[in-house]
Amino acid sequence: MRKLIIAILIGILLPVVVNATESENVAPEKRKRVVVLDPGHGGSRPGKAAGKIYEKTLNLDVALEVRNQLAKKMPDLVVYLTRSCDSMYDANRDIDNRMRAEFANRKGADLTVGIHANAHDNTAVRGGEVWILSLNDKVLNYNKKKANSFADEGDYIDIENIDRSSMGFMLALARQLDNEPRNRNFARVLCNNFKSLGLNDRGVFDSVVWTLLYYLEGPGALVETGYMSNPEELKYLASDKGKKEVAGAISDAIVYFIKGLDAAGEYADAGAEQEQSTQSTASKESVKQDVKDASGAGYTIQLISSKTKVNINDSQFKSYRGRVMLVMGTGSWCYKYCFGSYASAEEAKSDLAEVRKSFKDAYVVRYEAGKLVK
Repeated sequence: MRKLIIAILIGILLPVVVNATESENVAPEKRKRVVVLDPGHGGSRPGKAAGKIYEKTLNLDVALEVRNQLAKKMPDLVVYLTRSCDSMYDANRDIDNRMRAEFANRKGADLTVGIHANAHDNTAVRGGEVWILSLNDKVLNYNKKKANSFADEGDYIDIENIDRSSMGFMLALARQLDNEPRNRNFARVLCNNFKSLGLNDRGVFDSVVWTLLYYLEGPGALVETGYMSNPEELKYLASDKGKKEVAGAISDAIVYFIKGLDAAGEYADAGAEQEQSTQSTASKESVKQDVKDASGAGYTIQLISSKTKVNINDSQFKSYRGRVMLVMGTGSWCYKYCFGSYASAEEAKSDLAEVRKSFKDAYVVRYEAGKLVK
């Protein structure tokens, strides 16, 4: 399985590497680091509840405190919240959580941290825990058997809805293999921080495919700060002292993580919104060199049409940034940006449903020598 993934990765990344070597050798300007905080739930999705205390409120309070602390601990860090009030992106939890991931992807997040609180039928259960993404067969099979027992039911992807042969799953798996060491490192540091506060450290888990983590392009983790079902822990989580201490543990772990990235010189995808001003000034020649080769013939999935050329790292391509292909059409909207190259229309259609999750009007087209064929 691992050899198959490596082969797929080589096929995906090789054209990008080739194109990069053809471009001018100009060192990119160092950008500011970006962290996205996702306070779980919101709006009509309150999460867990204990009397008049709602999880969505605790999550937001902690996220706001983390942002405040990071402003002091690491002033140059750019911090975004997926929500800063009692709101949500969509009433459908799957769409809501996916849109939060896409928000982080658009911002070019070096790290995304989902903030939640937990609950359990056994009121004695207590402590903080951190979840990361894993897509190996053992985890997926466990998820299938145990999913209904988790308190945040619905915030994860039902394994029955994952096509393990789809391009979407292959891309998610490739991202997971790349990010897993960083995700696990952040999770372990945060768990140690919880322990230093005297909280029960429940450890690092990877046995649920959380929707937020599945669609992230960069590193990320989901934090369960404690158990609202435990009366003593609920009192602590709802207190000003508890919120500040928990936020301190999270912010310290973030600072440690970002310093590690700086030391290693690692950066997230350069397609972030904060770099759009730089991209907009790119020469027409660099845009031309950015697109994938469409000189052959076959079928592809059209994402968008444009009157002008668009850099493939533009945020409008969402999770397909850097992997689109330019095919020329006719008329004013002659620039057709597409994904994938398939030998038959049937093969292209097998990935169409996944692509339409991001581009609802996407459809299959035929091309030859860089042009659409009607």
